[in-house]
Amino acid sequence: MVISEARLARDSKGLIWGIVSASTIVIVISAQAGGILLPGLLIAAGIVALTWLIVRMTVSIAVTEEKIVLRCAPFYSTTIPLSDLSAVTRASDTSLSEGYGIRVLGKNTRGVLVGGPAVVLETASHRWIISAADPEDVVSTIRVQMTNM
Repeated sequence: MVISEARLARDSKGLIWGIVSASTIVIVISAQAGGILLPGLLIAAGIVALTWLIVRMTVSIAVTEEKIVLRCAPFYSTTIPLSDLSAVTRASDTSLSEGYGIRVLGKNTRGVLVGGPAVVLETASHRWIISAADPEDVVSTIRVQMTNM
C-alpha cells in the first residue's frame, strides 16, 4: 500500500523550466549562427524531454507486511526489509541545496528527494532521507508495521 507520494513543488518546477528554457534558446541561436541548426534543435529537444521527466518525478513510499518500497519514478526503485529498520523519524525539510532525485548525501546516506518534508529510515548500513507528503503519518504507519512483525 502506498503511504506517501511527493512531487516537486510548483516554485521548483518554474525555476527548472526557466533555466532550461534559457539554455535551449542559447543552444538554438548558437546552432543557427554556426550553421548547424538541426543538431542544435535535436540537442534542445533532448534537454526538454529529459527536463519533462524530471519535473514529473515523484517519490513514493509503499509498505507491505515485510518491506518498504521506495520509488523515484521514473528513474529508481529499491526495497528495504522492515526487519532491517532500526529507526524511523521525521527529517528536516529538504530543498534545492540537497538536490532532487536519487542523491548521495554523505557516507552511507542516500536521498530519494523532490524537496519539502521528509522522513529518515535507518538501517545498520544505510541512512535514507525520503521526501514524504505527510511525514508524521509515514513515520507512524511504518512504526506500526515494524511492531506488527
